[in-house]
Amino acid sequence: MPAHVLTVDELQEFIGETVYDPYGRVVGQLVSIDSDVDGTVLSVAVEDDHREVFFIEADAIHIEGGRLIAWPQWRVKAHKVLASYRRALKRMKSLEEMYSRNEIPSTVYHEMKKRLDKNIERLKEEAKKLKSMMTTRIHEIEDNNLKLDRAIANLKVSYMSGELSERAYKAAIERLRAAKESNTQELEDLKNTRNKLEALEAGTIAPAEKPRHEEKPVAKQPAAPAAVSEEKAPSAPSVEGIQPIPVKLIEG
Repeated sequence: MPAHVLTVDELQEFIGETVYDPYGRVVGQLVSIDSDVDGTVLSVAVEDDHREVFFIEADAIHIEGGRLIAWPQWRVKAHKVLASYRRALKRMKSLEEMYSRNEIPSTVYHEMKKRLDKNIERLKEEAKKLKSMMTTRIHEIEDNNLKLDRAIANLKVSYMSGELSERAYKAAIERLRAAKESNTQELEDLKNTRNKLEALEAGTIAPAEKPRHEEKPVAKQPAAPAAVSEEKAPSAPSVEGIQPIPVKLIEG
């Protein structure tokens, strides 16, 4: 997740540029930056394809590979909850060790432990609410996948029946498959993160000794348009692109 504090000087060159999510989808175009007097970015304004402007908090924005990436809110919240919980566990472990070695008075130990226990319970409640948000998002993606499957099926029927040219078919199928791939990536990220939140609720998640780089998926780069052959399409096009495997018999 983004850890670097962004400044206006860093983001100003991205005004008018495309903003992506970590799964390769286009979020919109950066149109404005809200910053503090020291130049620290507070939020950014993004315009979507419908000419609607919305704001994204700075903690969800980072630069990766020369692109501006905007993390979804569920992922930002999950990162904060998990990071805070691991930190609380590490503090609790240190407190217990100090108390076992008689390095702190009993009254101080119980006071600090009570405060940590309260924070951990609060984080567990936040995890429950976050899981509900993530479940809603999972259902949205699954519904979108059904629409994509229907669109792909209709496209293939039109192509097989000769209503679409090979060029048109390939251009459309690439976009639909890219959309499915983005959905697949986010679904996997959602489920992995939900598992970590469930471990948090169960009290089985371990404190991390160092930052976990796998906490964030690699931003998906938009696929380059597929080259379309100028040769005449076969009379019986192979929709799935599967070619027969030649078999050679060797006489013994």
